Amino acid sequence: MNQRRFKEIYISSADPYERGVQHGSQVRENILAICEGYKKSFAKKGFTWQEAQEMAMAYVPVLDQKMPDLMHEARGIAAGAHVELSIVMLLNLRYELLKLKKETPETMTENAECTCFAVLPEAAGGRTFSGQNWDKDLFVEKQLYVIHIDECNGTKILGLSEPAQLIRNGMNSYGLSLNCATLLSTLDGKGSAIPTNFMRRRILQCKSFDEAVSLIENFKPDVSLNYVIASVKEHKAAAFETCPRENFRIDPLNGIITKGNDFVCDPAIDRFIPADKDHIRHFRAQRLNELLKKRRGNIDAEYLKSCLRDHYGAPAGICNHDADADCFTIASMIYVLDENYAWMSWGNPCENEYNVYKL
Repeated sequence: MNQRRFKEIYISSADPYERGVQHGSQVRENILAICEGYKKSFAKKGFTWQEAQEMAMAYVPVLDQKMPDLMHEARGIAAGAHVELSIVMLLNLRYELLKLKKETPETMTENAECTCFAVLPEAAGGRTFSGQNWDKDLFVEKQLYVIHIDECNGTKILGLSEPAQLIRNGMNSYGLSLNCATLLSTLDGKGSAIPTNFMRRRILQCKSFDEAVSLIENFKPDVSLNYVIASVKEHKAAAFETCPRENFRIDPLNGIITKGNDFVCDPAIDRFIPADKDHIRHFRAQRLNELLKKRRGNIDAEYLKSCLRDHYGAPAGICNHDADADCFTIASMIYVLDENYAWMSWGNPCENEYNVYKL
């Protein structure tokens, strides 16, 4: 297998703007490179690069009001990287904005992204694990990096990020972890709600499971998304299928929870059905759940690695190689919450070794 290790960046300051400056100064070239890929992504949706930036900047007033500290950090990233704020906002809003398009619904096609899990002590021999396979375009894979954030107030975060983003997934010094997977609903649309990257970072600033759950329960997004939260201190986990109308909570069964890209609680609003006639992307969470159930009570990191390398249903399996959809597993993460570190693989985990990254 290939030995590839992510670039790591380190941020340490009590001042949000300074944190941003430190962040941006370390990833300027990554930002410029990933923008070239996303220019093509937005063009496929019918938007010019300038239009995409304008749509992203429309979220600034609400974020200045509701999350001023994180907006200060975003401005710091722009300053540190010597790019316009509109670029930083666009990269943080790419999830929401790429769910929009100028074409009619009949021409709408979307890719499934990511398979998430959490395993509690009753299923893992007293340990707590969480993680995911992150599926996306290969141009994104090339620019990923591990981010270490010390907010100098007791909050430390280890996670994986795209250039200029506040965070994608991770764990914190309070024993919480967050992983996410794409959802698409018929209710998704343009709005001014808090975008997911800002919400993800806020969740990873939480000190308790209940605090994180409260954030999600009161969150009304513009577009749908799965959030999977786990806590080692409280031995709890939950998944949330969020959408503009309602957020649905799913609790673990026998200490195991898995999430893919399908609406379990309200399939009627799932935008992948009936467009996804083969339902390929809908079995991955169920497949992972079945694999984990086979080792319930004795799940460990090595078994989790084998599950995340699973190819059942190839090419669009848990370990995704779907070249026709230009969608691949670009990273695989296992957060070991009891011991404050993560196993991460850069690229398809069937081809690349997992390396340890410490909180």
